[in-house]
Amino acid sequence: MRVTPFVSFIFLAYASISHAALGGLPEQFNAQDTAVVARVTSAGASYVTHDTTLATGTQVSEYVSAGGVVFAVTWKGPILPDLKALLGKYFDTMVAESARAPRTGRSQMAIDRPEVVINSGGHMRAFEGSAWIPAAFPAGFTAADVR
Repeated sequence: MRVTPFVSFIFLAYASISHAALGGLPEQFNAQDTAVVARVTSAGASYVTHDTTLATGTQVSEYVSAGGVVFAVTWKGPILPDLKALLGKYFDTMVAESARAPRTGRSQMAIDRPEVVINSGGHMRAFEGSAWIPAAFPAGFTAADVR
């Protein structure tokens, strides 16, 4: 894969940033370890992924567009990350949808709205989830690319 100067710039610009809110600009979190990787979609659009291990052991991946906006996030680990900070303005959507959902034995949530998709589930020491803004995907990026 050939990395363009623009992608290299994004890589360097975001190398020191740990986390960002979905749909927003990057902000700092308490991180134990972070790796930043520049990527290109099949259509040639650039984006950066931040793969971070939080101090709690939870792994968080953020997908940041060339414009610096987080368009997707994933998490997996023993403790839920701060979803209010991770989801940004979409946290309120998650809370509202969760209040309407019937209570079941498992802590599983799936929200599929045109403006945001949020999937979260798990139990103590085994949480995982993902969230993305479909309209903000770079050209050639699909929901299947959110891992």
